[in-house]
Amino acid sequence: MTTELQKKDKPALTGRRYASVKELVSRDSIPAEVRDEFYALRRATGLVERLATARQRAGITQKQMAAFLGVTQGAVSKLEAGRDSELTVHEIFAYAKATKERIGIWFGKPLNHVESVKNHAFAIRDHFSALAELAHRDDELHSAIQDFFGEAFFNILSILAECHQEMPNAQEVELSVEITDFYKADRG
Repeated sequence: MTTELQKKDKPALTGRRYASVKELVSRDSIPAEVRDEFYALRRATGLVERLATARQRAGITQKQMAAFLGVTQGAVSKLEAGRDSELTVHEIFAYAKATKERIGIWFGKPLNHVESVKNHAFAIRDHFSALAELAHRDDELHSAIQDFFGEAFFNILSILAECHQEMPNAQEVELSVEITDFYKADRG
């Protein structure tokens, strides 16, 4: 039997479905203090959530992760329900190793846009160099790597042309057919 008090406590169903809690919280009908607390909790648990997601994506159970870390399954559950401030560097590295994920910890001032582009460009060059080395050692890969270089060449030029168009008073820039034809002819 349902009492009058139980009827009052039950929220009215709206029939709405939300793709995420974030979508629900963003509605105007949610009080600001609830929204603020939700976002504060998200900021405090972002890394923990990423570790748990990486574990799940790798198909590793909490019990298996516990064995890898040398702790109990309950300790892993507590870790994954905790806050980022409670994590140790050891736990972060262990999760990365177990899930075969890469991690990066950076110290220093943020790079400006020019420094960041240069940094990425040099990293891309290093990867291109490594691919070229692979092409020298493996005839089967040579053709695929060569094709990739052509694709990358065209994509990089396209990106530069598109971004140039965003400049104030930009002149129309077209990729030179001569350059792409030269590149294709060079591959021979």
